[in-house]
Amino acid sequence: MMKTVILLLSIFGFSGVLVSQNTVPDFTVTDSDGIEHTLYRDYLDKGITVGIKLFFVNCPPCNFDAPKIQTLYEEWGAGQADVQIFELTISSDNDAAVNGYKAMHGLTFPSVSTEGGASQTVQPYINGDFGAFFGTPGYFVIAPDGTATATGGGTSSRIPNFDAGINATGATGIVPPQPDPAIFNLSIEDSFGAVVEDVEIQLISASNPSLSYDIDLDNQQIVIQDLNQQFPGIDDPILRLSKSDDIRGKLTPLDILLIRKHILGLIPLEDEALLLAADTNGDGSINPLDMLVLQKVILGLFSEFPIPSHRFTPNEFPLQVTPGLQNIEIKASKTGDLNGF
Repeated sequence: MMKTVILLLSIFGFSGVLVSQNTVPDFTVTDSDGIEHTLYRDYLDKGITVGIKLFFVNCPPCNFDAPKIQTLYEEWGAGQADVQIFELTISSDNDAAVNGYKAMHGLTFPSVSTEGGASQTVQPYINGDFGAFFGTPGYFVIAPDGTATATGGGTSSRIPNFDAGINATGATGIVPPQPDPAIFNLSIEDSFGAVVEDVEIQLISASNPSLSYDIDLDNQQIVIQDLNQQFPGIDDPILRLSKSDDIRGKLTPLDILLIRKHILGLIPLEDEALLLAADTNGDGSINPLDMLVLQKVILGLFSEFPIPSHRFTPNEFPLQVTPGLQNIEIKASKTGDLNGF
């Protein structure tokens, strides 16, 4: 009986594959590019197989394997299909050292240094909790059900064994077709037809307003390919606009005169955005107090208005994230500016 056990162990050792019946513990790491990854939430729970390479940057066989792992990574969809590959250092490598190693080999898959939490994450694998670990490079494959496979072998068999372990989980490497993106063309102009620049835009959650993301406009466009991936946690997006710079720009005594003429009924303001701009104290009406507030801002006696220096119509609105192009026209009112110059 003992001979049979030894023979079976020898067979497994020769093939380089040992499957653990225990599920791996969850982990959250931050790769050397500053991106956070959580094993179950981001991968296993989504049916994604995870391959792990234990390494350190000055390990000769790790360097020898690096370009081969990059090729394998690309063959399995480069992280866009149902497979993700990580490298985690078992040494004291920091982000700078790991990034230098990645640049030398042209690696694009996530690599985790000690700064990103590798030291704690690798311990169960080094300890042999999920198969024998004989030194770097060490390879493990984690199936979506959380079970782990240690893949080993010599120089010529390490990568094929790793590949076979990934294949055994049922992974396909097929990149699913991407849906057409939702594209939002934002036209932000003032009452005089001038484009308003440097607008601060945030995407916030309607159900959790404390969750928000700053949006960078690219050619006045917002492109959302995958809402959950680009803005995790936001299922009910609202776009919010604000602008807080250029408080006194374009404000002159002529603006005060225009408010006065409106109050006297000589030249009534009819444009909604201009009516908003004339209400400099934000009380919902236009009266001599608005003239006084504007005067004090122009003279520098007030460093800001009692209300935001720029308001938008609409100021915030829900986004319908559906494939295709949507044109959104937004009117901007600069508080106190009634003539545009």
